[in-house]
Amino acid sequence: MSEKNEERATDRAERHLIESIVSGIYPPNTDLPGERTLSKELDIARPALREAMQRLSRDGWLDIQQGKPTRIRDYLKDGNLNILAGLLKADPDLVPNLVPDLLEMWQLLAPQYTASSVRRAPGLILDLLESFTKIPDEAEAYAKSMWGLHHMLIAYCDNLVYGLIFNTFRDFYYQLASYYYRTPKHRESARKLWAELNPSVEALDTAEAARMVTDFVSDTAEFWKDITFEQYQKEVLEDPQKIEKKPKEKKKKPK
Repeated sequence: MSEKNEERATDRAERHLIESIVSGIYPPNTDLPGERTLSKELDIARPALREAMQRLSRDGWLDIQQGKPTRIRDYLKDGNLNILAGLLKADPDLVPNLVPDLLEMWQLLAPQYTASSVRRAPGLILDLLESFTKIPDEAEAYAKSMWGLHHMLIAYCDNLVYGLIFNTFRDFYYQLASYYYRTPKHRESARKLWAELNPSVEALDTAEAARMVTDFVSDTAEFWKDITFEQYQKEVLEDPQKIEKKPKEKKKKPK
């Protein structure tokens, strides 16, 4: 087996283990079945399973001790950013409040990092906002641009921890945002935010800039509260570009 295939098998093993823990098949504060049993239950080769278990041990999911059964830790009580990253890889049905909870955290932090960065780097923010006037009217471009804005606001605020928190769910953000910005009115709202931020940043009006960014995140959170998990699975995970794809017209054969 090639190294590339082995890595894929390890990733699959890690995801299956996380989903089994989160779903309660292997609940916290219990012993994980033995390696041979797990290999059969998850249909994963033992070398890949062993490597995945080592990863999960480092991340705080498992407690591996020589000569003792592997213990499943109480990840919600004792977890950290590594646990959050693992949850983002799992089946979203297993963590029903994950997206609203992440957006609630975003709402709480947005005023702080926006106000701080407007004070510290207004020129860079204005240059970035100007660049957004040239992006194509496509979901992925808007997702990338909005992340770029928040990434800059966080990078130039005076809190180093914010960046570590947000970078943890960067890939998850792109997955959600590429779906969110398929809707024309959501792209219009983004353009409105970028345009209205300009005068506030120029005037160093930190309070107004913070309010606008926070309100935008709040509106986004309201959208995700109304999304069912069936919609998420079908539209976000299965085909994130389905709405924007247009079927090719068949050429009529001359009679």
